[in-house]
Amino acid sequence: MRKSLIITLIAGVVVMLGVVSCSKNVYDENTHRELIHYFSAVDSVDQQHMWMLSESKSLRYQVPSGSYKQLRIYSANPISNSKAELMNQIYVSGNQSGVLTVDVPYQVTTLYAALVDASGNLTVASFPSSQGSEETIDFSAATTGKALSTLKPQTYTYLFEENYPEPGDYDYNDVVMRVSQERTAVNQITVNVTLSAVGAEKQIAGCIRLVGYSYDDIDSVYTTTGVTFNDGINDQTLYPFGNIFSDKTVAHSLLMKGRNQEAVLNLFCDAHWAMAFNINADYGLFTRKKYNVMDPYSDYYDTDVYQSRSERTLSYVITFKEDNQLVINSLDNFCQETLDPFIITYYNGGNFETHVEQFKAAKVFADYSVASFKDLPWALMVPQGDFLYPQEGNEIGYRKKLESGVVAMMGAYATSGHSFGEWAEDHTRFLDWYLYPNTSMTY
Repeated sequence: MRKSLIITLIAGVVVMLGVVSCSKNVYDENTHRELIHYFSAVDSVDQQHMWMLSESKSLRYQVPSGSYKQLRIYSANPISNSKAELMNQIYVSGNQSGVLTVDVPYQVTTLYAALVDASGNLTVASFPSSQGSEETIDFSAATTGKALSTLKPQTYTYLFEENYPEPGDYDYNDVVMRVSQERTAVNQITVNVTLSAVGAEKQIAGCIRLVGYSYDDIDSVYTTTGVTFNDGINDQTLYPFGNIFSDKTVAHSLLMKGRNQEAVLNLFCDAHWAMAFNINADYGLFTRKKYNVMDPYSDYYDTDVYQSRSERTLSYVITFKEDNQLVINSLDNFCQETLDPFIITYYNGGNFETHVEQFKAAKVFADYSVASFKDLPWALMVPQGDFLYPQEGNEIGYRKKLESGVVAMMGAYATSGHSFGEWAEDHTRFLDWYLYPNTSMTY
């Protein structure tokens, strides 16, 4: 039955594309819904799912009198835990009050606020991270000391499937990026981007939209090393995204303007090029391989297809115009939810963007049809900087009922009671699934 259904669906898509092949962005939602549901790795998806593993919280503060310079929010006590991540950092002075915003993973139950003085000493107070409410920081029972390590900004892993709007293979390794942000001056945010893997077959561009900020709010953008992911790229490779990178000056600019005047960081025009920057490793020839998605010691490791490369990290320093005080004040609430990393792919004569569910209708550069139905998403955000993503050919989590009635569950994250498939079926439970990898299936 299923085999005949899929043949019918594929035939329908082929006929549809043939009839309207002259039209760009051909996309029939009903046909794609059936096709995607058939290929889905789970039987049912919670229709309320937003695929979020963290939430944005407002924190109200009152700085005591004293020579304080900064207020920082950590995921753990920075005085006693060297793994504490910096969730936000704002500039304050004694007796100042206000509100700041942080993104808090559901698995983090206690937050730590640290006031920093001119000597770098920390005054730390802890408080519970209760979901869905505004917290008030109380420094009456604070402790003092020095941070055990340098600042480690809270890092999220973004995982993309390349096939939107068609079904993916659900290994979520076509593009893997680690992204963090930190306040580095009163009018400055630094966004750190690590390109960890490219398991895609086709050319993919990548950007980050600064949600709520316009192109005209920004004075400048530069990288701390002076290099970019696009350095040395052959401009002829830009043709799949001609409507977006038609101007070569724009293609090599770090800041771009979206359709709604939005500010957008231009990360890379070609993910493979960005990952394979050292052309000498390919003997002077650029070929598209799959980078960092297969164990080099695996029997399936074919050097003509797979290659291991070092991750590449760039830090983008964004300076906002000082004459716009409203924008400067808003930086206290600049958090991970302010960043919208997305990829751009070419499909059937047009460009499509792939965003996480929260921003899937953004349409920053391209005008295309956005899927309104719920199934597994084409992009995921995991609140863990060292998240182990699936190796090529391994689904992130498979959960389906067999004809016998037995539920089959397999994949890179398939621990019963802590699985991706169970989370897909109920967005309120199994929120710790990403902490239970099958290391033989992950990279």
